[in-house]
Amino acid sequence: MSVCIYYEARRKRPLSANEQTAVAAIIQRFSVDDRIERYMQSGQGLNWESFCLYDTPTAPDIIFEGATKLPDKTEEAVRTGIRHWCAALSQIRRAVPEAEWRVAVDDHEMRWDEKTQSYDPTT
Repeated sequence: MSVCIYYEARRKRPLSANEQTAVAAIIQRFSVDDRIERYMQSGQGLNWESFCLYDTPTAPDIIFEGATKLPDKTEEAVRTGIRHWCAALSQIRRAVPEAEWRVAVDDHEMRWDEKTQSYDPTT
């Protein structure tokens, strides 16, 4: 059974060009494509999947939306995936202000910590 992290941001105005550039840079920085390639060639490491954004939002006010399957070879692999993508989504959320965000692993909402300005993957 696969476990996924889901994410969306809602706002009345779309992403600006600067926000789009910032988000793309963050996604690139957190890319696991090299790890996926290594796993495919050797079977070593975690069975990552690339960060995924939906091409078409599911509602008119959604400006950022997607889901990514977490590595699931072991419980620790799932936790590693959650920590990794929560760190990426924390940076993306900070780059896209004034939006209403939802980040969840399956049906479990990830808590946003206002003090640290990050998602807390331990809750």
